[in-house]
Amino acid sequence: MNGSVSSSAKQWLRWLAPVALIAILLLVFRDELPFLGQAWEALGSSEPWPLLAAVCTANLALAAMSGVMQILLNTGQKIANPANTNAIVYASNAWSTTVPGGPAISAWLTFHVHRSWGASVGLCGWFFVISGALSTVWMGIIGLVAVLFLGADLSVRTLLASFAIAATTIAAVFWATRNPAVLKRWVGFLPDKVRVRIETVVDQVAAIRMGAGSFVAAATLSLLNRLFDLCTMLLAVHAVGGQGDISVMGVALAYIVTKLAGAAQITPGGVGTVEPVLAGMLVAGGLSLVDATAATVIYRAISFALITLIGWIVYALVYAGHGFMLGRK
Repeated sequence: MNGSVSSSAKQWLRWLAPVALIAILLLVFRDELPFLGQAWEALGSSEPWPLLAAVCTANLALAAMSGVMQILLNTGQKIANPANTNAIVYASNAWSTTVPGGPAISAWLTFHVHRSWGASVGLCGWFFVISGALSTVWMGIIGLVAVLFLGADLSVRTLLASFAIAATTIAAVFWATRNPAVLKRWVGFLPDKVRVRIETVVDQVAAIRMGAGSFVAAATLSLLNRLFDLCTMLLAVHAVGGQGDISVMGVALAYIVTKLAGAAQITPGGVGTVEPVLAGMLVAGGLSLVDATAATVIYRAISFALITLIGWIVYALVYAGHGFMLGRK
């Protein structure tokens, strides 16, 4: 009887913990809540078709990341499909953009969900490293394009360094899949228990085989993730009628600078830090302050607030109460 009560209490704890966390976040960040009211007013005075299109492109951006996940995880047996990868992409994004330290929690959730599908530790590591490196490569390339063709005032050395590190990381991981014996020699001096565990992961990584076509497909989808997000911003500008005042290049520059500024994620989702940068860049590109502010609110309401809300709904329906956050799956 006591065991049953204890099990029931733990189940309730798993369900209530995320809800309590959301309530605490709303309390702590209550001063940012006027953002939601501003978003509603901006949405009400905007053109409907660009708004609907922006909602589509924002969701397509996450669908592209889901596609990257499917390709990278299905290198051997098929363990990922559109339904389960889309679910974890939305749910992990919600954690990443809402909670302080969210990216780490998001990675924890994703890791345990992948393990529940049958992915090995090595395969999970492969996904995190390659997907992250691909995203960094594209941001580096986009940043360099902004410097060379849009006159962006960005550090070329930093962009080249991030690109080089990411590209080298990808090459190193592919090399590791072909040279497990070398890696095992490198860890031969470690204590037996540690060495055996590492060698097991090395063997798991060595079992991964990805052809050039699959890698190009994953890289293309990673780029599409960025491009669909850019389209969402363009459509937000179009929704407030500002497309005649700012060029596509101007919006693209605003997008790049905003993404680089928000990379640190000082606040959950970059709330309060991303918006001034984006609005300022749109004004610099030719929009009036009113239109730039409205476009910023619309873009953030869709790409951040709406997508995050969908993610929390998915998390509540699919993952909450199943022990993923506690590592029991």
